[in-house]
Amino acid sequence: MSFLAPLAFIAGLLAIPILLLYMLRLRRREVVVSSTFLWQQLLRDREANTPWQKLRRNLLMFLQLLTLALLVFALARPFIEVPAVGTGKIAVVLDASASMSTAENGETRLDIARRQALDMIDTLGIGNQMTIIRAAENAEVLASLTEDRAALRAAVLSAHAGSGSANWDEALTLAAANAGSGEDFTTVIISDGGGLGGRNGTATLPAIPGTLQYIPIGQTSDNVAITALAARALPGQSTELFAQITNYGDQDADVIFDLEIDGSLFTAERQTIPANSSLPIISRELPEAFTTVRAGITPPADSPTPNQLALDDSAYAVRSAEGARRVLITTEATAF
Repeated sequence: MSFLAPLAFIAGLLAIPILLLYMLRLRRREVVVSSTFLWQQLLRDREANTPWQKLRRNLLMFLQLLTLALLVFALARPFIEVPAVGTGKIAVVLDASASMSTAENGETRLDIARRQALDMIDTLGIGNQMTIIRAAENAEVLASLTEDRAALRAAVLSAHAGSGSANWDEALTLAAANAGSGEDFTTVIISDGGGLGGRNGTATLPAIPGTLQYIPIGQTSDNVAITALAARALPGQSTELFAQITNYGDQDADVIFDLEIDGSLFTAERQTIPANSSLPIISRELPEAFTTVRAGITPPADSPTPNQLALDDSAYAVRSAEGARRVLITTEATAF
């Protein structure tokens, strides 16, 4: 819940004078009476109104404070954000790229996106139709335009994250294909924003008819990944291994970097990767003969930062054989 006018809560300070009115002693005019026998109740009331005494239960005071609280709450203009769903035909595009497997508060981003889509299905109006599209390496339609909420829910729950980037060109083209004339058509993108500039980061997305809505998913970009791995045999030298670890977070991160040669653990060491930087690792102390190498990173036991995305914590490389190679050059120039 949020508030359009949060400054209205300052009016809650009016509760202070209300409480003071019940805490301060009442001012009475002193008069002489013949006996105090009939005035015992008055004396008790006077003692109860001694200033700075503990407040006694007073129904009128509680009602006044409650009324003030309700007025202040109303003046603050509370509201609740809910997924906006259009009318007519609606295309929901679920981001199923690898980054949607990132953990967010005990669940993945795709879990959050699925919950958002299910909420939209629950608010789908009578006569409206919805289609569900999964945007992964290859986009696919999980449910064509239908009013069947059970089929739509099953389609959303069947969506799973892929291992690459989302093909937004293909996904939005499928969405546009359901637009028909484009009248009363809404496209809703539920994504963490990765690659929305196009397949290769360029603005090549197709034109979308009707209304376009975007629901962002994900609050953190903290992640450590192996972004490069290669092993090559140099002529007359030992095999050289190059690896690169990238820290996308705003704080330095420690990881345990390990290498497996042909399925057996070869080495493991702790590495510190600066914030928003990459750490290159070059190793030349490798066995003379091997075929495959696997590099992996794991957070140490004392790391304060949990592993957000496990998909990019390992990489594989095949040792390239040394030797001379023939290179064919195609050019308009001649050799003579």
